[in-house]
Order: sequence, then structure tokens, then C-alpha cells
Amino acid sequence: MKILKIYNNYDGSQIKPFWAREKFSISDDNIVVMIGSMDVKSENMIDWDDLRDHKAIKTDKAVHFLIEHYDSNDIQLAYCRQRIFCVVVKEILQKYNVDAERKGSDLYVDGKKLSVSIVTVGEVQKIHFGINLTTKGTPSDVETVALENFECFKEDKDIDNAKIEKFIDEILNRYIFDVEKIEKDIKKTRIFE
Repeated sequence: MKILKIYNNYDGSQIKPFWAREKFSISDDNIVVMIGSMDVKSENMIDWDDLRDHKAIKTDKAVHFLIEHYDSNDIQLAYCRQRIFCVVVKEILQKYNVDAERKGSDLYVDGKKLSVSIVTVGEVQKIHFGINLTTKGTPSDVETVALENFECFKEDKDIDNAKIEKFIDEILNRYIFDVEKIEKDIKKTRIFE
């Protein structure tokens, strides 16, 4: 699985299939990690309910994981992979003594929303998972929390980029391990006809 880390704002257009191929010539399964703001434009919204309700999906700064799997366009499998990714993030947060609760594909800490996520399919599966780095710029009608609120991600009073980078790498390594382990398990499993 190819990994690319960049600084870029997320407007929802990056959820389109083959975005990494078009922008960076990546034509394998990939995860593009972006750090930047989030302001999803209505033309890029995937969730019909959010679109109907004119929901704002935004923050001044977040870590965005854009995951693309080429092996299938099965939406149910894509949602299962999204849930695996969410559980991975939750487990890594626990290592940092951050007690997150998973509700579907979103994470909450003390009832406040830490993450956003969506899945779509076309010719490939695409997952976006965003984790707030700050609560600044988040919708006023949603109680949010961010990594900046936890001492484990700070140095003095500011967010520590090295700690965030380590956190990101732990998430990537664990998700890739799980995906590869599933593939290995499939290959060694006896199937009954």
C-alpha cells in the first residue's frame, strides 16, 4: 500500500476515485494523509442526509486520511474497512490515554465529536477519515473536541508536530498490518464448497 503525506486542505473533491492517481500518479492501493483545513462543498458531499440538511462539515485544521482500495467496489466491504480504520484509531488513542467512544464510524471523547468519516465507491473504494486537530472553525451546532485538547499531543501549550506525526504513523502501520493480515488469513483458510 502506497503512503503519501502532504499539507493540503480538504474540500471533499479528494474523495473522488483515482484522485491520488490524477494528482500524484499513484496507481496502487494508497493512503494519502493530509494536514489542513476542512470545508466540504455541497457538490462534494457524499452523505445524502448531510446534503439535505445543509450540514456544515468543517474545521480550521485536521488530519485527513484518504484511503483507496483498488481490489473491489463493494460498498459493504468499504464500510467494513472504514469501521476497521475507526477501531484502529480508537485503539491507538487508548495508547495515549485518550478514552474515545466509537459510534458507528465516528469517535467521541466525553460526548464531543473528534472525527468525521465517509465512504463511497465507483470503480474503487474510497474512505475519508478526518481527525480534528483544533476545534476552531467546527460547526457551532456540534460539540467537538480535538487533539489539541489532549496534553499527550502537546509540547508546552501548543500541538507538537512530532507527536502528531508519530500518532499518524502508528495508525498507518496498524491499518496496513490489519489489511495485509486479512489477506494472508484468506489465503490460508480452507473453504467448503
